[in-house]
Amino acid sequence: MWSTRGSPSASPRSGPSTAWGGSPRPGASAISRPASSRSPRSHCADCLRATKEVRMKIAHIVNVGFEAGGAERSVRLVAGGLRRRGHQVLVIATDHLLDNPAVSDREVFADVLVPAIRGGPLRRFAGYFWHRPAYRQVTAALRSFAPDVVHLHTIGEFSPAVLSASAAYPRVLTVHGPEDWTRELLSWNLRSRTEGHSRLSITDTARLAYLRFLQRPAYLRRLRSVDRVLTPSRFLADVVRHDLPRTPIRVVPNGVPLPTASPVPDTADALFVGRLEPVKGAHVLVDAFATVARRLPDARLTLAGDGAQRAVLEKSVSEQGLADRVRFAGWLGERELAAAYRAASVVVIPSVWPENFPTVALEALGVGRAVAATEVGGIPELIRPGHNGVLVPPGEPGALADALSRLLRDPGLRRAMGAHSAGLASCHRLGPFLDRLEQHYREVRR
Repeated sequence: MWSTRGSPSASPRSGPSTAWGGSPRPGASAISRPASSRSPRSHCADCLRATKEVRMKIAHIVNVGFEAGGAERSVRLVAGGLRRRGHQVLVIATDHLLDNPAVSDREVFADVLVPAIRGGPLRRFAGYFWHRPAYRQVTAALRSFAPDVVHLHTIGEFSPAVLSASAAYPRVLTVHGPEDWTRELLSWNLRSRTEGHSRLSITDTARLAYLRFLQRPAYLRRLRSVDRVLTPSRFLADVVRHDLPRTPIRVVPNGVPLPTASPVPDTADALFVGRLEPVKGAHVLVDAFATVARRLPDARLTLAGDGAQRAVLEKSVSEQGLADRVRFAGWLGERELAAAYRAASVVVIPSVWPENFPTVALEALGVGRAVAATEVGGIPELIRPGHNGVLVPPGEPGALADALSRLLRDPGLRRAMGAHSAGLASCHRLGPFLDRLEQHYREVRR
């Protein structure tokens, strides 16, 4: 039976009503929402616009039901924005990661949680090929909700079964990053996620064969019936086009609630926001900052986020004598994160994997900050060298140290780049993004 936010690892919610209206399905516990998201606000400009359009029932399907990364944050923002416009929205996710004590305090925004794939190697091997509980419970949730459109996002934790479960409805798929079926990016799903992938372990070689010859074909057979694919970047559109050459693909850059631009401080404070995982390049940043710290006695670094690499990074910081210069802030709430952006002189995105259209970049641009980033994936579509930031090759601490030193030494350059950032960010506000999504929903319904 599917579960809801009343699971032991999520904060329980009170109230008997379901998230999408009507009576709960037998055996499914119900979730109430805060009043601000349960019903549309009549005075809201978004809602006034929605009264002129046909309101829809929209189901979103995403791997994880809390903000584990940019994809989940985007789903939460979109779901909330669509509800404010008068649409009925259902978010279906798995309970993947919710048994991890490190995320026990994270807010679960999904309305329905289905069991994630668990067990030993053989059970997981079979589950990622076809996860029967996901098929049954997604089918039941969609039958109960009867959506006009299903919007698929990250789906690897559901297995290809989710595509069969949703096949009866008009569907849009947003590709947020490397998936188990994107041929050019398959190796990014492996543990040895290093630039170039020149040294794969025996385990990773076997996993790559599994992805390429078993799982990928299972996905592609079902993905070909998706009505439309959306990608936030041109980079990812080109990747997906190799896999789904006959499927309509549209580039729809993400939108977020942008902070108000604030004056760039004269301090030398760098900010990293994201998961502390190898693919995000925080280890490269720490090594680069060791050089920056020797050059600039006032330079400081804040790492906002958490993840499996935190202990390794803390040890590296200590061994390099940076404990008084580097702060591990953990996951920050919205207000705390906004304050961190305002306090930062520069925002750093040191990813070594092909980022799609990072939300961190949009937020940094919105607050008017220069960005030092790696030239991977869709990042160059947001960061324009010499205008709003600096791009460096991935995995090179020396190049990143030079870029950071240049920006932190020159307040005038930071202010000029920050002004360009704020201007570019205005193109990526949440309202126009929702407008574009609604248009795609209407078109696939026809």
